[in-house]
Amino acid sequence: ARFGSPRVLATGVVVTLAARMIAAVAGLAPFGALDVVALVVVAALVPFVEWFVHRLILHLEPRRLGAVLIDPGAGHREHHANPSTINWVLLRGVDAALFLVVNGAVAVVVVGGPLWLVGSAVVGPALTAMVGAAAALAHYEWAHFLFHTAYRPRSGRYRRLKANHRRHHWRDERAWLGITSNLADRALGTMAPAER
Repeated sequence: ARFGSPRVLATGVVVTLAARMIAAVAGLAPFGALDVVALVVVAALVPFVEWFVHRLILHLEPRRLGAVLIDPGAGHREHHANPSTINWVLLRGVDAALFLVVNGAVAVVVVGGPLWLVGSAVVGPALTAMVGAAAALAHYEWAHFLFHTAYRPRSGRYRRLKANHRRHHWRDERAWLGITSNLADRALGTMAPAER
């Protein structure tokens, strides 16, 4: 709790959940089957969003645009150089806030866009998608934190995820890009053959 990202992400989950509850209680957007669909869509996209951000943004090499250096992977390279330093394991508060807003916006567009196109209710499912995106990001941050500590996961799933994340750090930075799931690694070919 001393670090920015847990506070930002907890606030994001609480605020989006409160907004969804208020919309339901006020009668603006009652809960329904589309809320379940929204959560299923977000859950299905999470592994691919993690993979995309990790592979195509955090592992991006620095680029010059004229005199300006664009280097979204600078902090992540520091994380790989010092994987047990907590300051490089957790997102900075400002980065957590940016990911929260971007993930929420993507969730709203992916869930709300098709609903709007077919003339269906959008507000409730879009808010539910934002709650799901905020919770998924908080889960990502928590899992990533645990994977860089001496904590030994009890479930086989999390033991495998932790082992694969450690392989990413110490064996091959181009493989095992998932944190909370290796589904995208399997689908996109970044699981090492022995681990499939």
